[in-house]
Amino acid sequence: MFYLKALSFTALLAIGMPIAYGQANPCKLASTARFDLTSASVSLEKAQVLTGGGQMERANWISGEAKTRSYTANFAVSRLDWTECAIRFLPLASGVVELKLMGPWEEASAGMLYREEILWDDLSAEGAELQNGGFEEAGADGKSIAGWKGSPAETAAGGVNAKEGSHYARSWHNQPLTAQLKVRENTAVTLHLFARAAVPPDFKDMRRITSLDTPAHKAAKQFMKGANFGNYLEAPPGQNWGAKYSKADCIAMEKEGFDHIRLPVAWHHYAGAPPEFKLSAEIYSKVDAIVNNALKYDLNVIVNIHHFDAFTSNPAAQKGKFIALWRQIAAHYADSPPGVAFELLNEPKDKATTSVLNPIYAEVIREIRKSNPRRVIFLGPSKWNSIDELPSLMLPDDEQNLIVTVHCYDPFYFTHQGANWTGSDTKTKGIIFPGPPEKPIEADPSLKKGVLDWIQRYNTLPREKNPSSPNAFRGKIKKAHEWSEYYGRPVHMGEFGAYIGADPVSRATFYREFRHELDVNHIGWCVWDWKAGFKYWDDATGKPAPEMHEALFGK
Repeated sequence: MFYLKALSFTALLAIGMPIAYGQANPCKLASTARFDLTSASVSLEKAQVLTGGGQMERANWISGEAKTRSYTANFAVSRLDWTECAIRFLPLASGVVELKLMGPWEEASAGMLYREEILWDDLSAEGAELQNGGFEEAGADGKSIAGWKGSPAETAAGGVNAKEGSHYARSWHNQPLTAQLKVRENTAVTLHLFARAAVPPDFKDMRRITSLDTPAHKAAKQFMKGANFGNYLEAPPGQNWGAKYSKADCIAMEKEGFDHIRLPVAWHHYAGAPPEFKLSAEIYSKVDAIVNNALKYDLNVIVNIHHFDAFTSNPAAQKGKFIALWRQIAAHYADSPPGVAFELLNEPKDKATTSVLNPIYAEVIREIRKSNPRRVIFLGPSKWNSIDELPSLMLPDDEQNLIVTVHCYDPFYFTHQGANWTGSDTKTKGIIFPGPPEKPIEADPSLKKGVLDWIQRYNTLPREKNPSSPNAFRGKIKKAHEWSEYYGRPVHMGEFGAYIGADPVSRATFYREFRHELDVNHIGWCVWDWKAGFKYWDDATGKPAPEMHEALFGK
């Protein structure tokens, strides 16, 4: 077939063979895909994600009136399989909209982007004209893709199986593929497509573990139903965040049916001068009191490092302190029962990217193993322990007693409504779960466009498509399960929950649906939190918050 012969060079690229031109920018496995919509004359409105999660926002690099003629879409992808995405938008005039298939924008260094390549296939457009969305038709030169522009134009019929047909396309941020959508005034356009992360030429995958009887799998069964003791020891010294825990809390937790506590601790605030960074007796005393009470009442406990922002802002400069903290914590609890677990770092972010953390995690684990050779260790990816970051997480191949922790607070505008620490984005109250409401919410027009779009979809879409519904988290939890199954590494949902700004019935419904999805996917969980702002327990009544016990444990 002439087309395959003409594409032999790019076919090699598509199956991951190293080639010279890919060396200018450092290659990296992508965790998200991106495409842009822009027009010179047509304003675009009412953008929404229908399938695949992700976000659609205005192009923030465009200014003025031109911004209303643009959208950019970002959604999570994996190298393991094709991810489905569907979006919809409304053109306010007839004309042409440019569709640009790209990859994520992420700097390796100032001015130098990572080459994070995305594979694309099986594009279709309803309400607009799109040529050759399956990339099966070659251009007149036999090398390019008919209907698309890009340099180089890349399709292949080998290596990764195409989603549909025998070809797919490849792009990254600096080498996009573009096509034209012919749109009609006030006719909604639905784009449906599939994408996956391309494997970089020098990619070394994490070893897969085929056994389900590893020390980590056995330990995971002891951490299935937990609650966070939040707003206490993660606060800086001298500050009171409104919560304190005692033996009574452990007694109540055990009676309710929980099997573990997750204990956030800001250890870094209690460290002395370098290079020892000696921890104070004060913090040991506070942590020990909770750990001992937990064990006394048959609760396991996860001790973590929380809010170490100096480290996440500058991992290289703070690595020595990070390792020193864990050297001391590990030694202090070396003789504790197996029910005491360590979690390396809560919600890494900023410069503590997953790729930066991978070798640091490995070094910390080696240090812990000197005093705790058999203790279970929890650790998670960057971007606030995002499920979308799991493909970038690389665990030591020789370690079989690690549990991966992830967090999820979707749908965010429901779970954080009324929370004052998240800014104006979440000030809209009265959002129910699941949507839509009987009476639409009236949103403050000064809110960001993305928030207003979300509220508009919440007000109008049926439950099966509503953004305030299990659709917001079902796909992510499934991805976590698929990653766990593929690599043989247990996954734990270390945080999920809804702030008390939501009405009690909606809160309980949310917890019940979220817990159901975790149970279906065999993932242990730990709610945020026991009795602070997302409380399960109400100290004033000495009982769970309304309907919360039934939501998490059944009747």
